[in-house]
Amino acid sequence: MNLIVLGLLLCLVIVFFQDWKYRRIHVALPIAIFSSSFYLINRENHFIFKIIGANLSFFVITLSVLTLYMSLKNKQFLNPFQNYFGLGDLLFYVAITPLFLLQKYILFFILSMVFAIVMQTGLKKFMKHESVPLAGFSALFLILVVFKDVVFNFQKMTLL
Repeated sequence: MNLIVLGLLLCLVIVFFQDWKYRRIHVALPIAIFSSSFYLINRENHFIFKIIGANLSFFVITLSVLTLYMSLKNKQFLNPFQNYFGLGDLLFYVAITPLFLLQKYILFFILSMVFAIVMQTGLKKFMKHESVPLAGFSALFLILVVFKDVVFNFQKMTLL
C-alpha cells in the first residue's frame, strides 16, 4: 500500500475516534483527507476539478433541500448546523469529494447514512452522547470501502 493511502486511513481512524469520543473533529483532519485524496486522484485523473465540483454540487443541493424542508416544517428558518448536522460532518463530506465519481459519491453518501443509523442503533448502550457521530461513522465506513478497493480489484467504489 502507498504511504499516502496509509496516511489517509490514519486520518480516517483519528476522525472516527475524535468524533466518537468528543463529537467534534480537528479542522486539520478534513484538510489532510482532502489533500491526500486530491494528490492520490490527481496523478491519474485530469478531470479532478469536475469530479470535485459535481460532488460538491450534489452535497450543497442535498444540504439546501434538507434545510428548506426542516425550515418549512417548523415554519421558521432552522440552521442545520445547530440542530441536525455538525460542521465536522460538513467538512468531512467535502473532504472526501475527490475520492468518488458523482454516482459513487451519492451511493457512498446514502450508504454511510444507513451505516451511521445502524451503528447508532447497535451501539446506543455504549454511547455517552445522544448525538450521532456522523463524520466518525462515515470515516469508519470509508475505511472499509478504501480497504476493499485497495485489496480487491473488482467493483471499486473509490477512484483509488
